[in-house]
Amino acid sequence: MGSSSLSEDYRLCLERELRHGRAGVCGDPSLRAVLWHILVEDFDLHGALQDDALALLTDGLWGRADLAPALRGLARAFELLELAAVHLYLLPWRKEFTTIKTFSGGYVHVLKGALSEDLLIQSFQKMGYVRRDEHRLMVAAPPPARQLVQVALGCFALRLECEILGEVLAQLGTSVLPAEELLQARRASADVASCVAWLQQRLAREEEPPPVPPRGSPARCQARLDLYRDVQEDEGSDETSLYGEPSPGPDSPPSELACQPLFWEQSARLWGVGGGAWEAEVSSPASEEEPEAEVFSLLSLRQELLSRPGDLAAPQAPGTPEQASPPRVPERPGYQTHSCLGPGALPALCCDTCRQLHTTHCAALATCRPGHPLRALHGNHQRRLWLQRAQVDALLYDAPRPAWP
Repeated sequence: MGSSSLSEDYRLCLERELRHGRAGVCGDPSLRAVLWHILVEDFDLHGALQDDALALLTDGLWGRADLAPALRGLARAFELLELAAVHLYLLPWRKEFTTIKTFSGGYVHVLKGALSEDLLIQSFQKMGYVRRDEHRLMVAAPPPARQLVQVALGCFALRLECEILGEVLAQLGTSVLPAEELLQARRASADVASCVAWLQQRLAREEEPPPVPPRGSPARCQARLDLYRDVQEDEGSDETSLYGEPSPGPDSPPSELACQPLFWEQSARLWGVGGGAWEAEVSSPASEEEPEAEVFSLLSLRQELLSRPGDLAAPQAPGTPEQASPPRVPERPGYQTHSCLGPGALPALCCDTCRQLHTTHCAALATCRPGHPLRALHGNHQRRLWLQRAQVDALLYDAPRPAWP
């Protein structure tokens, strides 16, 4: 399986997860098993997926006295880099994902605890980020979607490589050895067993292992990976962030960059407001059932309209003087399909403020105000119901309004 085929399988995995309400790193067990098997036999695949893969591994392991915790910290760093690329690919309209704050908890505790600053900046540059100032990296021009998928896939492969190397150390029975020897054995071997045998022979010939260059141990951060808190907020919190609320201070970025709640944290039920949150959890099973859609009919729409205050004027009691009030322009109650929806296309998102239905990658979503709640439409059945509702709304509200009995 070549790198282009892996990239396509990885892309399909991400989009399948998004349809199930999760926008995060790849959690498909079959793709994970296939890529693990390929990497074990062909270490050089890393170079085809990401040109600086060996440099990232070497930098993350060099000088570590104990390689086992270093590999765990490095795997989390690759997971956070993968998540950043996935967010830009799946959710390009979310403005908070266009700014990486270098004082945020995820950047300080996870990324800088495992990798050097130069390689971190180089990795973010592949995603389209450039340094705005000493506190922020910002997307200057969004890179092609294929490039974001490739970067994310490369980080996913490096995550698996950390696990493969961890398995080698577990079978070897020690994790205290120079990183260059571990990587040399890994590149020269076609499977885990031969890599372990190579290292056992090498260690048996050495009466005393060579000294390891001094370097601090990677920061231990067992927090859940997401991208929304800074260093001060991370202390005492259970989440790790790259894009956080800026800390007050003379050198902090302006407060206008505060991120808004994610759209998957909005209600996920069919045009209801009390549904559960759409969580971006990669550990949720892919077989999770889609929420059942409510029944849509003209009768329910009529009842909804009659319940709207101001749609129908309340009758005045006899002899009651009318109070002077400014004329009220009624809000348009109907939903519309945006121009991004071509013939035969189904909507994937609904803006309850603009009352428009959009596709996932609609360019107009970037101009929508950050406070607008976006409703995710799950499954073709629910999407067809919303499309039918918009079509009925167009008939009801574009034509002269009927007089309800």
